[in-house]
Amino acid sequence: MKVSVIVPVYNTAKYLSKCLDSIINQDFNDYEIIIINDGSTDDSNKIINKYVEKYSNIKAFNKQNGGLSSARNMGIEKSNGKYLMFIDSDDYIEKTMIKKMYENIQENKSDIVVCEFSYVYDDGRKIRSYSNLDYTDILDKKYLLTPPMAPIRLIKKDLFKNIKFKEGIYYEDLELCPKLVNYTKKISFVNESLYNYLMRDSSIMHQKEFNNKLLDIYKVLDSNYEVLNKDYHDEIEYMYIIHLLRTASLRFLDYQEGKNELKKIKKIINDKFPNWKKNIYFKKSNKKIKIICYLAYYKMILILKIIKRISGK
Repeated sequence: MKVSVIVPVYNTAKYLSKCLDSIINQDFNDYEIIIINDGSTDDSNKIINKYVEKYSNIKAFNKQNGGLSSARNMGIEKSNGKYLMFIDSDDYIEKTMIKKMYENIQENKSDIVVCEFSYVYDDGRKIRSYSNLDYTDILDKKYLLTPPMAPIRLIKKDLFKNIKFKEGIYYEDLELCPKLVNYTKKISFVNESLYNYLMRDSSIMHQKEFNNKLLDIYKVLDSNYEVLNKDYHDEIEYMYIIHLLRTASLRFLDYQEGKNELKKIKKIINDKFPNWKKNIYFKKSNKKIKIICYLAYYKMILILKIIKRISGK
C-alpha cells in the first residue's frame, strides 16, 4: 500500500460526506482510507457505515472518545501505507492532492512533503494561504516556518516509530509537526493549494466560553523550545512570535479570563527572546503581522479588538 489516509471523526456528520467524497474521488490508485470514529454521538457512524459498505479501500474503527491525537494514533496503528496523510473530517481535499504529494515525495526522495492550503468560510469565500514562505531556501528551516498542520503533509510512516501525537492536549499539530524535522533526511514542498480548511465557529478554537486547555499553548511551545532551540533558534523565536505573541494574544482577547494572559505572554517573550524584534523572519513579515505583534506586546487591547473585528478573525 502506497498511502494511508487517516480520517478521525467526531460529530462531523454535517461535513463528513463531502470530506470522504473528496478523498475517494482522487486521481490516484493504491491507497486506503482509515476512518477512526472517536465516539461520535451524532449520525457520523451511519454515514461511515454506508461508505464502508460501498468502497473496498475504506476501513473503519470505533473507539471511545479520546480526542484527535488518540484517534490519529489509532489510525497509524491500523494503517498499511508507506506514507500517511491525516485529513480532518470537516475539511476536504483537491482531486489531485494524493497524486501530487506522492509524486513529489518520490521524485525528491523526501520523508515529508508539505503543500499549501485554503481557508473556506461558511459564506462561500475561499482564500488561499501562502504558507510555504520564501523566507529562506534552507529546507529544514523553511519547514519550521510553515503552518504546523498535519493535514497539509504527506509523511513517511517510519517516522512514527520515534514519535506520536501527544494525547490530552490542544495544539497537537504544533506539538508534533515541528519536531519531525529531527527525524527527516529531506523535506520537500508543493507550492499549490491542495487542502481546504473549513473555518467553523464551533471549532475548539472558536468557543464562546474560556477553556483552560487553551493554555496548553505554553507547554506545547516550551516542548518545541527544549527540543529545537539549540539548532533552530531563529525559527523557534519566530514560532513564539507567531503562535504566542500574535495568534494566542488575539485568541485570548475573546475571553475575560484570557486578558491577563497578555501580560504573561510579554514576560515569556522578554525572558526567552529579548531581541525578538530583530528576528530575521519577523523583519520579513507583512505589516499586519508586525502591527498585531507590537500591539499585543504593548497590551493595546482596544486597538487589537478593533483590528480583530474588522478582519473577522
